[in-house]
Amino acid sequence: MFRTFIEMLKYTKDYMRNRKFFILPIIFLFLTRCNIPKTGTQKVEPTSSGPGVLWDLDRMASGTNIISKQTQVSLPEATSTPQLVNPINFDEAFSHIQNSASASSSEAFSSSPVSSALPASDFYFQAGSGNDRAEWLYFSPPEYSSDPTETVYAAFKNSGDSVWTEDYHLEFYAGSNPSRNGTVPLSKKVNPGEQASFQIPVTTTDNSWKACWQLKNPAEEAFYDFCYSHGNGTNTQSASSNTSASSDSGVFWAFVKTDGSAPAHYADNELSAELVSTSPASGHNFKAYDHYEDFRVSLRNTGNAVWNSSYSLVFYSGYNWMHSNSFPLSGNTDPGETATITMPMEIFEDNDRWVTCWYFSSPDGKNLADFCFNYTTTS
Repeated sequence: MFRTFIEMLKYTKDYMRNRKFFILPIIFLFLTRCNIPKTGTQKVEPTSSGPGVLWDLDRMASGTNIISKQTQVSLPEATSTPQLVNPINFDEAFSHIQNSASASSSEAFSSSPVSSALPASDFYFQAGSGNDRAEWLYFSPPEYSSDPTETVYAAFKNSGDSVWTEDYHLEFYAGSNPSRNGTVPLSKKVNPGEQASFQIPVTTTDNSWKACWQLKNPAEEAFYDFCYSHGNGTNTQSASSNTSASSDSGVFWAFVKTDGSAPAHYADNELSAELVSTSPASGHNFKAYDHYEDFRVSLRNTGNAVWNSSYSLVFYSGYNWMHSNSFPLSGNTDPGETATITMPMEIFEDNDRWVTCWYFSSPDGKNLADFCFNYTTTS
């Protein structure tokens, strides 16, 4: 039995030796099989529209480094504004717009929402000088509201560098003042960037009016001006003369309309006159704002009397922007000759219609000729 056991052990040893030589080729074939490409496999290159390939394992470099070249992907330059692909110099891009705005603002005196029956969306912004600047925000109630109100709120943003104190105020300067107050002070301190609200008291009972204010600093420098219209924006008040507005009327003299009539026309052999022309002619449009124009009236002496400086043009109705109710003749005008009287006319309002009426008076007040001059003003 012992002999049999020894033979079996020998047989097992031989078997294991032969099996090792049999397994080694199989292991070799299995390992090398991983490096044999599959027949018929086609490598797909990335298309131009697809995403870039970062690693290309099919193009392995020799040795242990299996990292291939990285596909170059063109990325946009980072900007502070995510929507922009490329950076933009905003100061340079908008400099021409700022210059244009500055040029247009220097051509107009008034801001509005624009002085004369224009909506608040047409508000003209006038940049202040120095550190004082304002940006209009809103009216409450809005313009052209017809409901009665006791207070109009005009809100602005302090867009300058200075702190607005109670010495900053609104000063009424044109139209029909809805309040007895000529100035409206600021109620509290307003720092740069904050909102300021001026409370304009309304005491008038008129259903329609328009008024204009200037925003001034403590040095009485106006750095913003605007107008507000209530109802249809028409001032209904009238006066018998064009003298400077008093605190009682609250109406700037240039906007006082006189509803008057001239004396009955007179003519005889001795005293007689004929209106030749006005320059400019009736219906003329003046460029507003705040400048003077010469208004000329030519009259022919159709009577026998010689005209002298006791003859004059006299205002009787409409709006008088001439700063005087009477303009005398200069020198003598013989029968058959033509005399021209020049009146300096100050232009105020923009985007509106106006009329001024005059008659040529003899020394004793007779009306030898009369006329009405209709005109418009636009900004």
